[in-house]
Amino acid sequence: MRNNIKITPRARRVAGERGIDPAAVNAQGTGFQGGITEKDLLAWLETNGAAAPVPGAIPLMPVAAVASGDARATSLARKIAAERGISLDGIPGTGSYGKIVMDDVLGYTPSATGPGARTQTAQERPSIGETPDGKRIAEIVPYAGVRKIIGDRLLESKKTAPHLYFTQKVDLSDLLQMRALVNSKQDKKTSVTDYIARAVVMTLGTFPEMNAALTENGIEEYASINLGVAVAAPGGLIVPVIKEAQRLSVVGIAHAGSALIEKAREGKLSPDEYTGGTFTVSNLGMFGIENFTAILNPPEVGILSVSATKDEAVVVPASDGTKKIDIRPMMNMTLSVDHRVIDGLLAAQFVTEVKRLLESPLELMIRDWS
Repeated sequence: MRNNIKITPRARRVAGERGIDPAAVNAQGTGFQGGITEKDLLAWLETNGAAAPVPGAIPLMPVAAVASGDARATSLARKIAAERGISLDGIPGTGSYGKIVMDDVLGYTPSATGPGARTQTAQERPSIGETPDGKRIAEIVPYAGVRKIIGDRLLESKKTAPHLYFTQKVDLSDLLQMRALVNSKQDKKTSVTDYIARAVVMTLGTFPEMNAALTENGIEEYASINLGVAVAAPGGLIVPVIKEAQRLSVVGIAHAGSALIEKAREGKLSPDEYTGGTFTVSNLGMFGIENFTAILNPPEVGILSVSATKDEAVVVPASDGTKKIDIRPMMNMTLSVDHRVIDGLLAAQFVTEVKRLLESPLELMIRDWS
């Protein structure tokens, strides 16, 4: 591939997998400074078909073939299938009326020859050289740009800020019912992350010491609650920031957050849209991750990591004082704090208040009305 072509790392990987020379894509990229993004590449493929192959590359099935057939699937499932070169025709759906959902694609292992089979495996990737101990090298990606900036910042955070972690398990039964009701009444759909974000913002108002940063001037506490939401973007993890989030309702957060997340995935965020955060939420629940701890996003003193919601057997007290076992949708969340600034009591109070609000979701909406 030509080095003078502006193309994101993710788009370059897709081009390599599909045996495409980016120089043949004569389209203006929508990424930073006209760079070609993965979205540009896939859109060009659907319109133009196969491009000039990269010498030595083994082409995968075209996007049109991946999306072909009568398979019913969600848009996210189709996107992931296209990224992975998997045909939807051979995947059993577990959604409503047999619709294929994201988890079906992620958990599908195609046979060597049956529907959904790929024409290229990891062993078939062409190599450009070998390591001294005999490993074949497929590609060397420069450790530079956004990836290096992120890595350097997180390394500094982990080395300089003593991290302390606090985990709570949250019952989302009422919140999921509330979300379903809200979404049934409007076109703009809210996500669980929007309610978590609102709960975090409200809790930061209750405990302003958490909405702070350690600077050379001392511990700065902020009147602005600028909430960062970690997003996987083509250039790596990035944190778009919802500015003055304390002024927004759950639905307002949904509108602001979805617009920023879309721009982040397309590589179109301006510097003002990913700087100036005062607290961060990182949600990996959509990937089925059951528990994880996040590294602080400096100079912030707190970050909340949110995991997947899973049905679990829990002990529930009855009104007569007895107890019973019930199946509830439970979610783990872990608060990471900078122990130089935040002590254990404050962190415990903070994460417990977030839990209380998520388990009493009507309060999230009532405060919106006020």
